Amino acid sequence: MMSQNPPEPWLPERRWSYLVIASMIAMIFVLLSTQDRMRRLKPRAPDAQVSLEARLEDLVLAAPKVLGPLTGRALPGRAIDPAEAAAGSGWDQALLAVHAAERGDLALGRKLIQAAPGSEGERFRQLWRYAYEGAGAAPDPATREAVRKALGDGFAARILEVRRLARAGGAAPAAEDEARAWALRRLEVLGAAGGLACLLSLAGLGFGLTLALGSRPRDPVGQAGTAGSGSPASPPRHGAREHVDGLPGPAAPKALPAFRLPGRAVAIVLLGWFLTLLASGPVVGLVLAFLPFLRPLALPMAYGFHASLGLTYLCAAEGIAFPTLWRRALPGGSRGAAGAGLGFFALAFAAVMAVAMLLSPVLRHAEPPQKELLDLLAHLRGPLAVALAFLTVAVAAPVFEELLFRGFLMPWLGSRLEARFGPRRGWFLALAITAVTFGAMHMQPWGLPTLSTLGFVLGLAYLRTGNLATSILVHGLWNGSVFIVMRIVAG
Repeated sequence: MMSQNPPEPWLPERRWSYLVIASMIAMIFVLLSTQDRMRRLKPRAPDAQVSLEARLEDLVLAAPKVLGPLTGRALPGRAIDPAEAAAGSGWDQALLAVHAAERGDLALGRKLIQAAPGSEGERFRQLWRYAYEGAGAAPDPATREAVRKALGDGFAARILEVRRLARAGGAAPAAEDEARAWALRRLEVLGAAGGLACLLSLAGLGFGLTLALGSRPRDPVGQAGTAGSGSPASPPRHGAREHVDGLPGPAAPKALPAFRLPGRAVAIVLLGWFLTLLASGPVVGLVLAFLPFLRPLALPMAYGFHASLGLTYLCAAEGIAFPTLWRRALPGGSRGAAGAGLGFFALAFAAVMAVAMLLSPVLRHAEPPQKELLDLLAHLRGPLAVALAFLTVAVAAPVFEELLFRGFLMPWLGSRLEARFGPRRGWFLALAITAVTFGAMHMQPWGLPTLSTLGFVLGLAYLRTGNLATSILVHGLWNGSVFIVMRIVAG
């Protein structure tokens, strides 16, 4: 039986590949600038309901009213800054108008209710004036239901209904007890999450110190080639390649995969994937225009579209099938990923929180990273839509993004930068470049520092363990925990 030679990677010719790369970069800039221009020129539709940030603010402002009776004393609440409140969306201001009225500041409430948009906004003003000022006729059930939905069915919506009942002579005390019990359950969960966050930060700090203190640089000879020679050793079996321990940690990484693609091929693959990412939204939007019943599948469809094509580009260029790519990225399976993953997850949390706090004066009024995605996920309804979104965010996204950035791009960069700058600097540069690329890929300028910090820890997890399952687990824990907390806040 004749043995077949393994397929060769794609080697695009220099004479046309650079023209293709330049054309793809120009196309990306045109698409991004066109999308930004259209976003600016197109009148923004008013928000149909409160934002995710306002839902969290709703619980924070409700805390004194909910916890005060339990402690037997009045608790101070966070002041409502009129200037800051006026900067929010219409329904966010409407929510704050309810809390202002609950604190007796009817003047501020009258000012904020004017921002509520559309016909539902007029219904809200009618209900607010009736509940807090006794003005006008009692709102009908349709009005109350529309306002409740627009206010996110949170504490503000419930306490507004309590005041309406009190004005109409209904069972207000029972309704108020129910509203407080609803908020108390969520405050307890958020309190537990805050306690867990403190523990995670401490654990992350301890884990980071362990990595730093356990660092022992090793003689590079015999691991990745002769130090300073710029000549890497022959790759070991299964396409894996050992490299020098050049980063903090108690032990050298295992084997990282080696890819033979030239730089121009890698550029074409990554730019092609990014173009596909930009096209995924319009493509799915076109599908939904003809098949609107698929709307609950919008997020999985969009992500599956660009992720599957991105992996197809990479496998075709490298000349391998996806199972081969998977085995190359995880040569040792997922053994030992759980323990290391928990440690690096705690480190990621501590690092991201530290960066966020340091930059909080600058980023205070900036939109949170991926705000549109967060709002989309917060407004999901139905168990099927929520479950599919969770699987996309906490499973599919970590697997694809770790394969692309840590499983492919970082080893590819590291092996080349190592030959040029030496093991320690080369792999550190590969780690840093991959982290910033990962952050930039999310197309959220204000979120670049925190997202790049997360990408740095994900890359460090892969380098320190040599196991892509570790970084996939850390990424999945991060996305999954954000998703769960967001759904709790959204109610």
